[in-house]
Amino acid sequence: MARRERKNPYEVQAKVGLLLAGIAGLCALALIASVFRSFDFNEFAALYVKKSLRFYIILGSFMIGGGASAIGFFVSLNSAGQKRNNLSNVAWIAFFVNAALIAVTLSVFVVFWFAKEAVR
Repeated sequence: MARRERKNPYEVQAKVGLLLAGIAGLCALALIASVFRSFDFNEFAALYVKKSLRFYIILGSFMIGGGASAIGFFVSLNSAGQKRNNLSNVAWIAFFVNAALIAVTLSVFVVFWFAKEAVR
């Protein structure tokens, strides 16, 4: 009976890190679009309606995007530079993309949180 070929766990981790970077990137785009859609740059105020769908989209995209990029960061860090990993370059790319997405997501959310101004 032939043995089934096992996948290299480090290569799988590199691919998962890249997938999580894609998810975090989409969430970061949703966060940026939601925050700066009605941002008043003259007054430095992020205008929003309390308990609106847009407010929950901002919170959700921050939580999902931040969580996905944090998990992808550590998964990619674990698989980057391993000798048995043939996709080490993919792991390093995913590592740095996830690090950048953590910074962008956190920065945009901090700007929103300190500049938020309820309309109603």
